[in-house]
Amino acid sequence: MDKETNRGGEQMLIFIYDKETKRYMYPVSDYPDNYDLPANATTVKPVDSNGVGLYDPTWNETTNSWNSLTEEEWKKKYTVPEVKPEPTQGEQAAAQQMLAVANLQGKVDTLTSTVDKLSKSNNELNATLAQIMLQNATNAGTNGGK
Repeated sequence: MDKETNRGGEQMLIFIYDKETKRYMYPVSDYPDNYDLPANATTVKPVDSNGVGLYDPTWNETTNSWNSLTEEEWKKKYTVPEVKPEPTQGEQAAAQQMLAVANLQGKVDTLTSTVDKLSKSNNELNATLAQIMLQNATNAGTNGGK
């Protein structure tokens, strides 16, 4: 087989890793099987014994195998903590205004209820006063105006 032209050769899957860090980079699915592997490549898949992908695999040249982080190590290394955005000055002002409006609405509701109660009480007093005045007028008429 001619290595220069790769005529008639089969293709193979290889896995490229970084020359310095040994971290897995990417697969090459159509690498000619009659070519020498690059120094930073292997045909060993970066999977565990069950065929499951590894967390942040790195090539171990001593054992000719992939090392992996545990899931917990990977999450600790790569999970970005949630950053809660600080509200802008405008958002803070709007929130304060909403609180003030809600507070005022509560006071309006309380005053409305108080006015309703006072109005009902006033109507009852007016009705009582009207009965007393009627009674007085009736009494005055039966007593001869005395």
